[in-house]
Amino acid sequence: MTRSFKATKALPAIMAIVMATFMAVMLPGCGDDKKAETTPSPQIKEQPEEDIIEQVTVEDIRPGESAGYDCGDSSGMTPDKRFWCRGLKAWMVSESYQADNGHDRDEFIEAWKLGNLDAIQGRTPAIENLQSHPVAADGYEIGYIGVLDAQGVIEYDCSEGDETDNEYRDRWCEAAASYNSSRQGDAANAIMRNIYINGYMAGRAIALTLPSSMESLFGSEAPKEGNKSAIDEPENDAPKSILVFHRGFTDGFQAMIDTVRESVNQVMEQMQSMPGMDGMPPPGMDGMGMPPGMEHMMPPMGEPQDTAE
Repeated sequence: MTRSFKATKALPAIMAIVMATFMAVMLPGCGDDKKAETTPSPQIKEQPEEDIIEQVTVEDIRPGESAGYDCGDSSGMTPDKRFWCRGLKAWMVSESYQADNGHDRDEFIEAWKLGNLDAIQGRTPAIENLQSHPVAADGYEIGYIGVLDAQGVIEYDCSEGDETDNEYRDRWCEAAASYNSSRQGDAANAIMRNIYINGYMAGRAIALTLPSSMESLFGSEAPKEGNKSAIDEPENDAPKSILVFHRGFTDGFQAMIDTVRESVNQVMEQMQSMPGMDGMPPPGMDGMGMPPGMEHMMPPMGEPQDTAE
């Protein structure tokens, strides 16, 4: 983690893959294109608007008269004093630290406050605007990153390739790429990207947990009305972070459905070319029946429950 601004030849193996795939596709929306259109799915919200606030500039870093707080005295710990003392602590362990340099200390703390506040508000970091003042830039970056660390925001380097031996990292990079193409925020905004990725991961997982009957999956019957929905839709005036999470959820949910559908089609194509499988239906979910000899392997299926009133 970093922080920075072939066809299967053996029949048993094929059967195992098909069986695993059948179990995995027990979710709505895995039919052909026509059935997929009737499957309820979360609606994609338009890109949320960000509050129009000017980004931090060097002119905003205006150290005033030293506050002179005694951070060793826990009495009278007002919000301003607590915030200032947190900035002082960051200053004392930073590379910019210079003993008895009150001006640089106050400049660092003021910039640290602004970086901290921008991260709390989920804003894109404005570090480039402060490069002419190294101390201020250092303070702002440390303040911003401090919030990322406090919130447990994870970051990976996705330049190593498409797949690695770290499954979570690969799915994280998949979600990060989806965030970049979703236009929900700046690629440098780690806060909004993390919110989107959390939604994306949740959508992928939920897509595999929604129950669906065999009739609606393999037949022409659409899922019954009243079934549990994937997620409640947000209000139109919901905060930007909630809208971004829901967009990530929607994208992750659909990505998992597409992945399962593609896997089923690939397995069916492989089985068509195998001896004794001449009667298999063409690739695709439409009209797909049970492969010969596998009827006894499927678990018993109860009648789907209609929860609609």
